[in-house]
Amino acid sequence: MKQILKLLMLLGLILPLAFNPASTEDSNGNKIIQITDDRGRTIEVPYPCERIVFLVENAMNTMYAVGGADHIAGIGDIWMPEQREPLFRAIDPGFDQKVRISKEGGMVNLETLAKANPQLVVLWSVDWDDDVTKSIEENLKVPTYGVFIDSIGDLHRQAEVFGQIIGNESRATEVIDIMTAYEKKVADVTSSMTETDKPKVYWMWGDILGTAGLNSTANELIEKASGVNVMQHWSNETRTMEHPKLNLESLVQLNPDVIYMWYNTNLDPEDVISGKDFEGWKEINAVKNGRVFEVQNPLIFDFHTPRYPLALMIMAKEINPDKFQDLDLDEQIDNMFVDLYSVHYPGFAAA
Repeated sequence: MKQILKLLMLLGLILPLAFNPASTEDSNGNKIIQITDDRGRTIEVPYPCERIVFLVENAMNTMYAVGGADHIAGIGDIWMPEQREPLFRAIDPGFDQKVRISKEGGMVNLETLAKANPQLVVLWSVDWDDDVTKSIEENLKVPTYGVFIDSIGDLHRQAEVFGQIIGNESRATEVIDIMTAYEKKVADVTSSMTETDKPKVYWMWGDILGTAGLNSTANELIEKASGVNVMQHWSNETRTMEHPKLNLESLVQLNPDVIYMWYNTNLDPEDVISGKDFEGWKEINAVKNGRVFEVQNPLIFDFHTPRYPLALMIMAKEINPDKFQDLDLDEQIDNMFVDLYSVHYPGFAAA
């Protein structure tokens, strides 16, 4: 459904588009603009939008990058806060004063959300009429912006839209240019690689046999790192899903050269290579050759934020080490944090 909506947007059949929305006025004479979220849903928001609640932390990273710290009124759950909150405090002196929005049974606490007095709520959502969206819009009469990232283009568009709604379009353009420039550091190397040079990669989510389908950001990450997603070789129709599942027999037949694990506190690459629970994996090339990698730092490897090129660099260097011997990851990571947030990494000291 989302792919169809995107195609219609490109053809100009869903109006208005998210790009360059013209400002109008509501019945009270207040300026408003129309924007389109990742669900293909068009909403009206005040311009500039001054009080935004982020129930999805990945997207909040984009708002910080485009200079919107003062526009963030409330924050939802933050995964691994001990890792992420020091960054947010370093780039936003008012971070600890923002309203924290709790959840109860999967639903947002509307009472705490109302305290933030939002003009817009940003949340992870695939459907226009999911329960959380309906609850917020029907009870608080506040528009919601649904985030659903399944391509790098979504990240670029998100930066542009967020810059527009806070009136900082020039910085949004800079952020997109930064992402593009860092991505180019990989593309300049991989562009000369032939198909036979590229390793077959199995992306392993936390459910082990759940992987990255062909319509997913992780698939795009693999391809840009000059790998081939093993889903390209799977005949099952579910391979196009964002998160398909296969069985062990199929995985063994696909025989990936590399297994790339998402961050997992209960599992390490060595468990896959030699653990008793993975006896059935021993004939897979990636296991036989010890080419099993795990995301070590989800803050750096957060490919649903403008830091996406760092994940690309790390993966490219791990799956094609001979091509990226001269790439200094520590230097690139520090430089990108400075370019996006004006702080150094590690430590988050002001640049």
